[in-house]
Amino acid sequence: MKKILTNYKVLALALLVSLSGCDNILEPEPRLDVSTAQAITDKRSAEAALLGAYSELQSNNYYGFEYPALAYLSADEVDWSGSYNFYQQFDLNAIPAENSSIKSVWSQIYRVINVSNNLIGKVPAIEDRNLTEAQRQKILGEAYFLRALSYFDLGRAWGGVPLVLKPTIDKNSGAGIKRATLQQTYEQVLADLDQAESFLPSLTSRARASKEAVWALKARLYLYQQNWAKAEEYSTLVISSGKASLVKPYSAFYTGKLTEESILELVYDNSDRNSHANYWLPSSKGGRYEWKPSAGIIEDLRNPQVGGSRGAVLGSQVDNGKETVYGQKYSKIATGEDGAFVLRLAEQYLIRAEARLKQNNLLAGLSDLNEVRKRADLTPLVLADLSAALLAVEQEREVELAFEGHRWFDLIRTGRAETVLGISDQNKFLFPIPNSEILADPDLGPEDQNPGY
Repeated sequence: MKKILTNYKVLALALLVSLSGCDNILEPEPRLDVSTAQAITDKRSAEAALLGAYSELQSNNYYGFEYPALAYLSADEVDWSGSYNFYQQFDLNAIPAENSSIKSVWSQIYRVINVSNNLIGKVPAIEDRNLTEAQRQKILGEAYFLRALSYFDLGRAWGGVPLVLKPTIDKNSGAGIKRATLQQTYEQVLADLDQAESFLPSLTSRARASKEAVWALKARLYLYQQNWAKAEEYSTLVISSGKASLVKPYSAFYTGKLTEESILELVYDNSDRNSHANYWLPSSKGGRYEWKPSAGIIEDLRNPQVGGSRGAVLGSQVDNGKETVYGQKYSKIATGEDGAFVLRLAEQYLIRAEARLKQNNLLAGLSDLNEVRKRADLTPLVLADLSAALLAVEQEREVELAFEGHRWFDLIRTGRAETVLGISDQNKFLFPIPNSEILADPDLGPEDQNPGY
């Protein structure tokens, strides 16, 4: 089995070279003169290409590090404390369009999209007696899901983006694609999720897309769109499926691997490492201590009425009489095996809590909120006011989902960023499109840059 997986990884790497494109992702020069038709021709090459898409998803330029890091640095849960000023720019909410991390993340997300596009475009036509119709549909379902997730992440970070829906195999194949609106971007996300839902089976592997993962991402998408009834509907589907459960203690989901809490988790190992721990841990533990938990989140996590057992995500040491506090949700620096928690059950309870409160269902909303608090060894909240309950959900999301990259987007979508973060310039609520992309793509011009950059 190990030899088979290794062979698939080698084939996936070769396919990625031919499928993912180069620096200008929208209109790339092919890295090798290998056509897409030659690359995905049978069951084996399709499965290898799909593994390649997941490999691009878990890259350190996407979920393996940079995408969640740029989000938590931009919010109030983390303070920059290191030497890389291109990360400090996120902490200061003063990001130039030339920022190298912006370019890396943007380009990496489009790599996932391009490999997904190749699968979506080629798998339906494969003629291989070893490929069953159920297997074909599952490959397509995962590809549609990965494209949906990628466009969702682009949309919430940058607003509307160019919607590339066909493989970019040469310099001209991405021509004529202008920037879409955020509404159009989210409509494409929903269309892809609908396709994925029709193809995917129920959850069997927490490391792969499933019908429950589709429902979970739909619930999140509808929450962002303020479609409260749909957000409640799809989070309820996930919760009622019985495919995931809240694990105890709280730390179990991130110290373990693929626990029952995960709906979709990306797995890393010593040869394919998650880089978070290198930046969170102090030098005494082998890290750079590039950033640290903010005073506000330390206070909340250590508050026995707010953080409960979630204070375990904080580590500390005393040097010369001074306490150094660091985050340890990502701590496996020796092996790089920390997971990337793309979708987990606690978020679904909090989505449903918020959606129910927004529909004036105070008791049901508090019930979901208290289900998450119960796992953290906290007593139930009893509130008589909807506004207070919504603020309680906001705080619960802060501590429950700490350092996973949700807080920045939560404050923006709820309209609370200006009040909480003190950002008066609303142009800063979106990241800049990489300047190199504006210059290289003839379909984009200065007018396509987000305002203020």
